[in-house]
Amino acid sequence: MYSGRAVSTPHGFTFVELLIVIALIALMSLIAVPWFVKIAQRNQLKSAAREIQTSLLAARMLAVKRNTNASMVLTTVGDSHVLDVIEVDPPPGTPTPAPAEKSHIANRNVAFVTTPAGGKMTFAGDGRLVTPGATSDLVFRGVSGATALNQITIRAHRNGRVEVITPVSWQ
Repeated sequence: MYSGRAVSTPHGFTFVELLIVIALIALMSLIAVPWFVKIAQRNQLKSAAREIQTSLLAARMLAVKRNTNASMVLTTVGDSHVLDVIEVDPPPGTPTPAPAEKSHIANRNVAFVTTPAGGKMTFAGDGRLVTPGATSDLVFRGVSGATALNQITIRAHRNGRVEVITPVSWQ
């Protein structure tokens, strides 16, 4: 028997359902954005550590290759820290060479807490560190405005080994 009424099926979402979905998406992004910002800051800090470690190893390799002293020199120029790898004692009669490697680290990413004397670490021709003491440390931290974040130590040992010491627990 036919009653004459057509059964209607819904054709889309109601306004309330759309508002609930939009509210859930907004809530998830409020939670996720600070997390992504911390990850980005941590990656900038790790990148700076790799850059410094690479410069130190380049200074060590230059010293061994030319059998002379070579240094990694850290200076601040304008809005960045500059890492220069230079030959300290070139052989007599050779012109003073340009830096073998030059790297830049933005001031907005890192702040140095401890640097070696004169911002310089020197390696001898045998690959050993030519600095008094058993180790030489370069310590820096991440910056976010005026807030200090995590701290990383780059340690050069007397035997020439260079290691990066990162925080066990990142903030």
